[in-house]
Amino acid sequence: MSRFKAVATLAGSMLVLSACASVPPEQVPDHTSPVQSAPSPDLFVAQDILQNLSRVTDAGLAGARWWEGFNDPILDQLIQNSLESNFKIAAAAASVREAKAILALSDTGNSLLVELDAQLSGQKTDRSNSGTSSPNAAGGGNRNERNAIIGLGFVLPVDFAGRVGQEVRAAAANLMAVQAGLRAQIISTSTEVAQEYLRLRGNQKQLGMLRDSVDLQEKTLAIVKARFESGLSPELDVRRAETSVETLRASIAPLEQALRRSMHQLATQAGQFPGVYDALLTPVGDLPRYGLGIPARLPLQVLQARPDVQLAQARFAQAAAEVGVAQADFYPSIDLMANIQIGSSALNSNPATGILIASLSALLNQVVYDGGARDARLDAAKARADVALADYEQVLRAVTLDVENALLAIKASTSRQTALGKAVVSSKRSFEQADALYQLGLVSFLDVVDAQRVYANAEQALATEQTSYATLIASLFRALGVQG
Repeated sequence: MSRFKAVATLAGSMLVLSACASVPPEQVPDHTSPVQSAPSPDLFVAQDILQNLSRVTDAGLAGARWWEGFNDPILDQLIQNSLESNFKIAAAAASVREAKAILALSDTGNSLLVELDAQLSGQKTDRSNSGTSSPNAAGGGNRNERNAIIGLGFVLPVDFAGRVGQEVRAAAANLMAVQAGLRAQIISTSTEVAQEYLRLRGNQKQLGMLRDSVDLQEKTLAIVKARFESGLSPELDVRRAETSVETLRASIAPLEQALRRSMHQLATQAGQFPGVYDALLTPVGDLPRYGLGIPARLPLQVLQARPDVQLAQARFAQAAAEVGVAQADFYPSIDLMANIQIGSSALNSNPATGILIASLSALLNQVVYDGGARDARLDAAKARADVALADYEQVLRAVTLDVENALLAIKASTSRQTALGKAVVSSKRSFEQADALYQLGLVSFLDVVDAQRVYANAEQALATEQTSYATLIASLFRALGVQG
C-alpha cells in the first residue's frame, strides 16, 4: 500500500470512529431575531400622559441633551463634566476597547490561521577522504562545505465545523454588549447627576422656607412673651411657642446635611474629590422647571433605544454562538502542515548550489471517547443560552414597566402639586386670621400654633413634591432610553 493510500485509510477510519463516538449535534440556535419581532404592546397604558407631556407650546421637543430643557447652565456644566470625567464611564469605554481587540484577534484567527516558524542556520564542515590524508595530497585533500539554510514551517488548521466562525460571532456579540453597557452608563450618569442637582436645589428651597418659618414663629414667640409679661397670656402659651420654634429649628440640620451630601456626590460623579463644587453650589439657586416637550415614543421605539435591551440581546447572541463553539468539539479537526527549506551549499571554491526542500502533511485530531465531557459542555452552553433568552424576554417587559411607572408617578405628582398648592393658600389665610384673632384675645394661642404648623407643613410638602416632579422627569428620560 502506498503512503498516500495509508494516510487516506487512516483518515477514513478516524472519521468513522468520530461518527460512532457521538450523534451529530443539532443546529446552533437562532440568535439574530431583531427587537422588531419581539412581543410588545402597540401603546403604553399611560400613552395619553406621554402625549400630554409632549405638548409644550412654542418650546419644542427635548433632544439627546434632554437636561437642557431645565434651562440651567450650572446643571449643563455638571453633566458635561461628569460625562467627560466619570470613572465608570471611563471603565466602560475601556471595556469597549478591550472587546474590539478581542474581536480583531478572533477575526484574524478566522482569516489567517497560519503559524510561521523560521530559523536561519549556517555551518562549516571539514570532510576528508581518509584520516591520514594531508591537505596537499593529490586527490585526497580536505573538503570544506559551507551550508546556509532557512527553514519555514506553516500550520494551517482547516475549520470544517465552523468553530472559529462561532468564536468570531461570540466576540462580536460581546462587543455589542459592552457598547450597550457604555451607553447605559452614560444615561445613568447623566440622570443621576441631574437628579442629585435637582434634589440639592429643592432642599435649598425647603431650607429657605424652613428658616422663614422659624423667623415667623420667633416673632410669634416675642408677641406671646410680651403678652405674658403684661399678664394677658399664661406661661403655658410661652412654653408652647418655644417648643414650636425649637421643633422647626431642629429640622434645619438634616437639610444642611443633605445639601452637603449632594455637593459631595456631584463632585464624585465628575471624578473629583468632595469639596470641589462647594463654592459653585453653596449659593442658593432656584429649583428649575422643565420647559421642553418630552418625545411621545411608542413601546417599540423605546425597546429599540434602551441599552439594557441591546445588552440582553447581545448576551443571548453571545451565548448562542458559544453553543456553536461547543458543537464544533464533536467534529474532527485537521491541521495542514508544510515545511520549506531554502538554502545554498558551497564546496571549496565551487559555486554555491541552491537547495529547495518542501514537504506537506496533514494531522487529523479527533476525540474518540471523552466520558461525556463534550455532551456536558454542550448541555451547559445550551442552558446558558436559555438563561440569556429568558433574561432578554424579561428585560423587554421590565422596560415597559419602567415607562408605565414613570408616567403614572408623573401624573400622580402633578395632581398632588395642584392639591398642595391650594392647601398652601388656604393654610396661609387660616394662619393669618388666627394670628389676628389671637392678638384680639378671641382665640387661644393653641389655635395660632396649630394654624402656623399646618401652613409650614403645607409649604414644605409642596416644595418636596415639586422637587420630586423634577427628578421624575429625569427618570422618565432614562426609562425612554434617551442618551446624551
